Amino acid sequence: MASRYRIHHETEYRYEWPADSAWQLAHLRPRQTARQTLCDHVLRVEPAPAEMAEGVDYYGNPVQRFAVPAPHAGLQVVSSAEVLVQPSRLPSEADAWEASARALREGDPALRWELAQFGLGSPFVPLLPEALLLARQEFSPGRDALDALLGLARRIRERFRFDPDATQVGTPLAEVLARRRGVCQDFAHLMISGLRGLGLPARYVSGYLLTEPPPGQARLIGADASHAWVAVWLSGLGWVDVDPTNGRMADQGFITLGWGRDYGDVPPLRGVVRGGGAQRLSVRVTVMPG
Repeated sequence: MASRYRIHHETEYRYEWPADSAWQLAHLRPRQTARQTLCDHVLRVEPAPAEMAEGVDYYGNPVQRFAVPAPHAGLQVVSSAEVLVQPSRLPSEADAWEASARALREGDPALRWELAQFGLGSPFVPLLPEALLLARQEFSPGRDALDALLGLARRIRERFRFDPDATQVGTPLAEVLARRRGVCQDFAHLMISGLRGLGLPARYVSGYLLTEPPPGQARLIGADASHAWVAVWLSGLGWVDVDPTNGRMADQGFITLGWGRDYGDVPPLRGVVRGGGAQRLSVRVTVMPG
């Protein structure tokens, strides 16, 4: 049975002094997938933009562009969405992981071309020997691909510490490896680097995760956050989603915004502000079931 979720994602920028103008690109409209249906989405911007346009990017993700060409003291972007997510149905076992790498090397040229962009290094995901070594500890010869995938996710979960103060958007992956701490974007990049090093296409998925409050406590409005995980292409199964931050396969509680090679392809918001001095950013996310 499908699960229904309502997502409220509020982003606010406050400037040191009024900015002259701003142009923004948003990846905040949940993507339609085989398992996910978008029921409703509204993007509200304050001050009201002079122009707004919708489209899709290179990877097929929905994007919204808007411009505020007049002076303004701050910018508020509120995304409200409702989605239906179907259960994930993975088999209890899969072929050895080498079969997927071999199928990519020897299979249909059109498929190889399509997947090649997710098999190479990218701006946020260099192919690091340390990441490959980490992956090889789980991807032993002949091991079931799903077992190996879950094993790597759990290994990252156990050996790296979640620390929101440890990294920023531009922190190099090598530094994450050295410090063994970071956030979900870092752990997704790390896993992708190792998988690509093995010859398995892997992409970065941006979205949300339904979280549950501690027993006896109410769900806190605004206490959730955007999330990131990994999808890897496996022969006979297609794209399989896995979450290294939590050491688990992605299930019905994962809500997809979009995907790309790495974070740089699908940030929730990206843009240019003219003037304004220093900026102060605040983000509030709420994911509600039902």
